[in-house]
Amino acid sequence: MSKRMMALGALMISATFTGTVAAQQPGAPASQTPQTQQQQMQQQQMQQLPKASEFSDKQLDAFADAQKDMSGIQQKYSQQLQANKDKPEEAMKVQKEAQEKMVEAVKESGLELSTYNQIAQLAQYDADFRTRIQEKM
Repeated sequence: MSKRMMALGALMISATFTGTVAAQQPGAPASQTPQTQQQQMQQQQMQQLPKASEFSDKQLDAFADAQKDMSGIQQKYSQQLQANKDKPEEAMKVQKEAQEKMVEAVKESGLELSTYNQIAQLAQYDADFRTRIQEKM
């Protein structure tokens, strides 16, 4: 698998993780189906995100750099997680360490975590924006 594809995979994993955390928030009516709730949540998230044009090339370059680091971190720690799959406490420690390394990679790229998350979320919904990011990887 090419580094570009691994970075895109990391981007999608980041966006999915962000979406999963948001999906666990209380407040959705219980009468809706999970699919309807997810669609409504995605629409709300899209409305809250900045437009693609609001992100500078410098921010997207920083995001691409962070994504490159993320793919290495994810590769390293996924192997460790696999090795500890029968040891939940160890696996949680590995996961926490991986998250800390990912946060560190974002900060070292020069982006705020909130900006990184906004870019990742927008890339999940906007194919043109995602292509723009891929070109920088």
